[in-house]
Amino acid sequence: MTFDRAALDALPIAPGSTGAIRERAFAQFEALPLPSQETEEWRYTDLSEFDLDFAAHVPGHGEGAPEPRVQGLAASLLQHNSSVVMTTSGQDLEATGVIFCDLDLAAEKYPDLVGKHLHALVPTDRTLFTALHGAFRTGGTFLYVPPDVAVEMPLQTLTYLDADGAAVFPHTLLIADRGAEVTFIDRYVSPDLGRGLSDAIAEIVVGDGAHVQYASIQEWGTGVTHLAVQRARLGRDADFRSLAVGFGASLARAEAETVLAEPGGFSEMLGVFFADETQHFDHRSVQDHAAANCTSDLLYKGALRDHSRAVYSGWVHVRPGAQKTNAMQTSRNMVLSESAKADAIPNLEIEANDVRCGHAASVGPVEEETLFYLQSRGIPRDEAERLVVTGFFQEVLDRVALEEVRTGAELAIQEELAKAI
Repeated sequence: MTFDRAALDALPIAPGSTGAIRERAFAQFEALPLPSQETEEWRYTDLSEFDLDFAAHVPGHGEGAPEPRVQGLAASLLQHNSSVVMTTSGQDLEATGVIFCDLDLAAEKYPDLVGKHLHALVPTDRTLFTALHGAFRTGGTFLYVPPDVAVEMPLQTLTYLDADGAAVFPHTLLIADRGAEVTFIDRYVSPDLGRGLSDAIAEIVVGDGAHVQYASIQEWGTGVTHLAVQRARLGRDADFRSLAVGFGASLARAEAETVLAEPGGFSEMLGVFFADETQHFDHRSVQDHAAANCTSDLLYKGALRDHSRAVYSGWVHVRPGAQKTNAMQTSRNMVLSESAKADAIPNLEIEANDVRCGHAASVGPVEEETLFYLQSRGIPRDEAERLVVTGFFQEVLDRVALEEVRTGAELAIQEELAKAI
C-alpha cells in the first residue's frame, strides 16, 4: 500500500481534463519534499516521521455509513471511502439550473466549467499533499449555482471513512455565479481507526454580488490524520461567511484562506475546536485583501484539555492599493488542564496607508472564581466546567445566521463535551 505508479494506474479512469491534472500532480508529488518544520508554514506540525503507507483507493458501498439527513436540506451527497454512493434531494434543483453531483461526473458532463476552476484556487504544486490529492482524488463534490438563483435550504456532503489504513481525498468545488445565494456543509465522519488519512481541498468561487455560507464540520475518529486546505475567492460586492468546526482526528491541520479580489467584498471566518487526550490541532488562516473597500472579520475559539496541543496562526495581508480595508482577527483559547498547550500567533502585513486593521489573541485557563460561583449554587464541577465551555463557544455560534448550521454545530459541541468532560 503506497502512492506509486501502480496505485495510480489502478485508479478509475479520470474523466475530461482530470486525467491531465492527475498525471501532472503525480509528477509533482514525486518531486516535492515532505513539508518541514524548518518552514514557517509547518513550524508547529512535525510530519518528519509520517508514513505515507495508505491504501490509495478503497471503494465504498454505503453499507454501515450514516444516512444523510435530508430534512432541512435541499440535497445531500454521501461519499463512502473513495466512492460517491448516494445523492438524495429534498428540493427540485434541476428546475433552477443548480448542479450538485459527484465531481468526476461533473468533469465528464460539464468539462468546460470544471476545467476552468478545478485546482485554480488550490494548485496541485502548492505542497506535497495538494499534489498527492490531485494525483489520487476520486469522488468529491461539484456545486454550481447559476446567476441570481437563491437555494433556500442548505446542501451537504458527508464523507464517511471506515476502511482502516485508507486515504480519502475529499474535494469540494463550489461555484456561486453572479448574484447567487447558497449554503453548503462539508461533514467528515469516521469511527476510530488504526490509521487513516484525509487529504481534503475546498475551492469556493463567490461571484460578483453572490452570497455564500460554507461550514466544515470535522468529526474524524481517533487515528485519522486530517490535512485540509480551504480557499475562497470573492468577486465585487460578494459576501462569504465560513464556519470551521474541528473536534476529531488525532492530528488535524486546517488552512482557511479568503481572497478579497474585487472591491466591496465581505468575509466572515468563524472557527471552534475542542481538543482532548493527545490530539494535535494546527489552524492557519489568511485574510488576503487584494482590492479596496473590503471588510474581513475572523473569530476562532478553541478549548483544550488532557495532553492536547493547539496552534492558531493567522495572517492579514493588505496589498498595495487595497485602501479603505477593514480587517479584524481574533483568536481565543481556553486551557482546561495543566498539561494542555495552546499558541496563538496573529500576523499583519499592511502595504496600504488608509486602513483599519487589528488583531487580538489570548490563551488562558478557566477562571476558578467562575467555577466556584457555579459550584456554590449546587452545580457539580464537571457540569460547571461544561457550562463555562459552552458559554465560551457561544459567542461564535451566535454569529452563525443559519439555524440548521448553528444547531448542527451546537449539537456537535455538546456531544464532544459529553465525551470529554
